[in-house]
Amino acid sequence: MGMVYDVFDKVSMIPIVLGLIMGNYLAVFHNDSNLWIKSIPFILAFSFILTLIPLFVSLADNLKNNTKFPIADLIEAFFLNIAMIGVCTAFGVVFGSFLIGNVIADNGTLPNLLHFK
Repeated sequence: MGMVYDVFDKVSMIPIVLGLIMGNYLAVFHNDSNLWIKSIPFILAFSFILTLIPLFVSLADNLKNNTKFPIADLIEAFFLNIAMIGVCTAFGVVFGSFLIGNVIADNGTLPNLLHFK
């Protein structure tokens, strides 16, 4: 297990909390349909910022111990950050919508629309 994964495991709670906060914000201001489009650059930016932490640690390890520089591990960490923030944002929207009560009840009409009886 490389240095990137060790550092990524230590900071993996940050994207989860960040995604839940962003999802709750989207749940509160749900009337603005452009917020989903505006949240994508924030997700990408925070993922890049959170990937810089393992990057600097692996650079320091490369200079200190002359180890191999793990570019593939850094790319994987970047995509994992995107996934964790994005999924937690979606969960935050769902949980936040139930918390503040802006859920539209179907009143039994959804099964009729899907032709289930």
